Amino acid sequence: MPKFRRALTIAVAMALTAFSATPATCAQPPGDVAAPQADRVPDSAVDLPGYLEHYSRPFRIDPDEFKFTQKYYWHRLFHPTLSDKVWGAGVLIASFTLATQKNRIQADVAEDDSPSRERFFRRAQDLGGRGIVPAIAALFYLGGSAFHDYRAKETGFMLAESGILTGILTVSGMWVLSEDRPREGGRLHPFKGIGHGVSGHAATAASISGVLSRMYFQVEPDDGRVARTFKWIGKGFVYAAPVAVSFGRVNEQEHFVYSTILGMAIGFWTSNAVADAHGLYLQAPGSRLKPSGVAPIVGDRGGAGAVVRWEF
Repeated sequence: MPKFRRALTIAVAMALTAFSATPATCAQPPGDVAAPQADRVPDSAVDLPGYLEHYSRPFRIDPDEFKFTQKYYWHRLFHPTLSDKVWGAGVLIASFTLATQKNRIQADVAEDDSPSRERFFRRAQDLGGRGIVPAIAALFYLGGSAFHDYRAKETGFMLAESGILTGILTVSGMWVLSEDRPREGGRLHPFKGIGHGVSGHAATAASISGVLSRMYFQVEPDDGRVARTFKWIGKGFVYAAPVAVSFGRVNEQEHFVYSTILGMAIGFWTSNAVADAHGLYLQAPGSRLKPSGVAPIVGDRGGAGAVVRWEF
């Protein structure tokens, strides 16, 4: 029964972290982070198709969008929305609960280990290391540049942004929660060097989830049954993969469960915040509407456009 309760707690924490990756509403840009009005040719607020075509060309990056994303991200981090606060509190509570049981959980994991499970999770955790995530970002960016595909190119750029921002928060968390690995005793010594209190593998793997989900697997009202099915499968995969990485890190005695929860939460939140900023930037400034889902599209004959879902 105690093992069942601990397993149930872990499952609830994982689900809570995944749900926190898809906030109910997209935050509005603050007054001093409104979509920039600087002159550029073409302007996304005036000629969106022209803008998408212009920046689909090789190695063209909109510096205004980059600055807007940075301002939006850091402002939202220090001025979170109500949804951010609720889910953030939930993640912290779940992590604290799991931290109080960390040694028992690791003992249970070691006791229940098997060769087949060890092989599976050892391979799964590679997604968070070995340069796989940066390689995915580079593949999207270079492929989009080569084929003048704005969505692929912008996805690569957003993945790189999400990965870097996730890394900054993760390393900060490793310093605050400096901790030895479970196989090294798991002693906690806060603010004393870079430890392992936040899982870098879990955070890195989760840093791609929100971007890929919002750019390729956003379910739209006009989607048919087959399209909806494939999009939900894709969305499930990009959010389930970091969970598998997290279990792998725990199974290998590299991290405690609570540290993988914190890592996933950082990656999920960051990737969705980057996607939010991208969607807001593409819209006309000063709109009273809030886009909850925005994605560029390219037609079968090469025409560019955008799909937007609005919330009043």
